[in-house]
Order: sequence, then structure tokens, then C-alpha cells
Amino acid sequence: MSATHVVVEGTLKPDGSLEVAEKFGLPPGRVRVTVEVLDESTSSGEDWFDFLQRARRERESAAAEFRTREEIDAQINAMRDDWDRS
Repeated sequence: MSATHVVVEGTLKPDGSLEVAEKFGLPPGRVRVTVEVLDESTSSGEDWFDFLQRARRERESAAAEFRTREEIDAQINAMRDDWDRS
């Protein structure tokens, strides 16, 4: 039995055209198209590491200050000292 429907992701462009990410794998002929808006994080094609790198670059360009390794270690040690006193 051949497939009668498939689900593929794509991008709706500003001009209204649709770019799909892969071939449909269906025989040629008339089809019905249903479009569903996806959450941006699932449709960007960006994996989690790319996202983190991009977010870091954006924060750096906005002059965000990041803690140094020494500041982080000092905070961890302070928390451990508090736990030891409890």
C-alpha cells in the first residue's frame, strides 16, 4: 500500500510562497495543503549549541557582563561553607 499523506516542514516566505525542507515522496497529482505555524525554536533549524553561541554573541554585543571563573568558584565555595555550618 502506498502512502497517502506525509508531513514535512518548511518555511513560509514573505511573498506567500512555501519552501519545503524535503521531497514529499508521493505520486504526482492534486494534493491538499494544510499549513500550521510552528514554534520558532522548532522551525529555525538551529540546534541547542548554535542557540547558546548565538545568545552569547547577542549578550556580548549588548555589553552584558559575565561572571569570571573565579567569581563563580568563589560563590560555590561560599555556598558550601554555608552548608557546612548548617
